[in-house]
Amino acid sequence: MARLVRPTWAIRCTQSGCRTLFEVAELEEGKQQEVVCPNCGEHYVYPIVENNNENQ
Repeated sequence: MARLVRPTWAIRCTQSGCRTLFEVAELEEGKQQEVVCPNCGEHYVYPIVENNNENQ
């Protein structure tokens, strides 16, 4: 089993029937990772990268 590296962030599942809060490892700047809710299996990509192209 994998072990989380500190520091960590928390993600709350957005599925209305789940709403589980689970920890994810903090990533280096500019990197993203896909995680799966341990309760319902919903997939998430974090952190969300904001698109700055709208202001150009």
